[in-house]
Amino acid sequence: MIDRLPGATSRRTFVAGAVAAVAAGATSTMGMSLYRNRHEVPASYGLTVAMRSATGPWRQTRELVHAADLERVIPGTRVLAGPQQEELLATQEAWLDGLDLPDHVAGTPRDLVRQAALDLWVLSAGLPMAVAGWSPMWRHAWPRDTAHVAVALHRLGDAKGATRQLAALASRVGRAGRMQARYALDGGTPDDRPPQDDGFGWALWAAGSTVDSWRGTADEASIDALVRHCATTALTRLGSDGLPLPSPDYWELEERQLTLGTAAPLLAGLEHAALLTTGGLRERCAAAALRLDHQVHSTFGMRGWPRRVSGGASDTAIAWMLPPYRVGPPREAELRAALDEAARQMARPNGGYAPGGDWRRDGVAWTPETAVLAGAWATADDTRGRAVETLDWLGRHRSRGRPPSWSRPPPIWDAERTRPQEEP
Repeated sequence: MIDRLPGATSRRTFVAGAVAAVAAGATSTMGMSLYRNRHEVPASYGLTVAMRSATGPWRQTRELVHAADLERVIPGTRVLAGPQQEELLATQEAWLDGLDLPDHVAGTPRDLVRQAALDLWVLSAGLPMAVAGWSPMWRHAWPRDTAHVAVALHRLGDAKGATRQLAALASRVGRAGRMQARYALDGGTPDDRPPQDDGFGWALWAAGSTVDSWRGTADEASIDALVRHCATTALTRLGSDGLPLPSPDYWELEERQLTLGTAAPLLAGLEHAALLTTGGLRERCAAAALRLDHQVHSTFGMRGWPRRVSGGASDTAIAWMLPPYRVGPPREAELRAALDEAARQMARPNGGYAPGGDWRRDGVAWTPETAVLAGAWATADDTRGRAVETLDWLGRHRSRGRPPSWSRPPPIWDAERTRPQEEP
């Protein structure tokens, strides 16, 4: 159980860890929200999103730019050439100038963090909430995306942006008894996907990780209410054994048994809730987190940390049992060994990682999963070099402004799925 909220990380860890898991990979949760049946369709999206207007309805402020039209985007920016380009460029650069962009880490592309920050900007600035991407299927807000965007903006020094994301999530969630899979920017939900309980954990983790941004602001009351509601409701989603009830997780599949993708975010969230709340709620969250940690180790841990509690292959969720999602977790050495084993199962021939060990053998690596692993590796001295190597891999496999044979562009947390240089 943690006894403090996460403080500032070192600049090196910040680059290779927080920015890897939250900013460099925070260019779309389309990969962190897999919705398997829709991902059977080959990707055919444009290469980037760019701003075209500073005014007007939000749907008209941006454009999805395809490979053949990339010359319309001003190099090194997320701005389309046109009548409003000077105003948009000034806005973009003013925002970048206000950030605490970390120093370059040897072994990674020099522009990696800047480009990730620009993706965050173009998919959040002036919108009701950050979206996963700009094609219609992804022009919505997933709670886990919102959480990661808020944390990324906070760690980059954009306190107002981080607060705005959490306040927007608070307005969508309200007092609802379940967290929806995703929210339409104009209100409601875009389809009938079932609720996903991991969202309560993600909201609590983000609120705890960004507390220095929103405490003392005009939005403090609404975010505090979000924290209390998510904490209280998360407790009701635990069974008599202390484990969460089955729920779809970031794979967005119907689940009849508990997955680590639900248990790990709820555990991290309850740990943060125990530090954000007071009185009896704080005590209940602390006790529930301690019991949940024990039960997760006694079930998932006893079976080698699989994706599902009954056993099988592992997936990305093992990383959420570690920093930067938790602080000083018990039995950390065991968890880090499990992380390395999961990475072995998830490895792809091109050097990246799939969502899980039993993901289809299509040779495709996913940006968010790869970045999440880098983030966890960056928080330990022994694996920080591996984190830098993984960040370098992400940087070398980005779209470079020409038709890709191996990637499609990022929306917001998982941006690009990277095609292999060699098919398996």
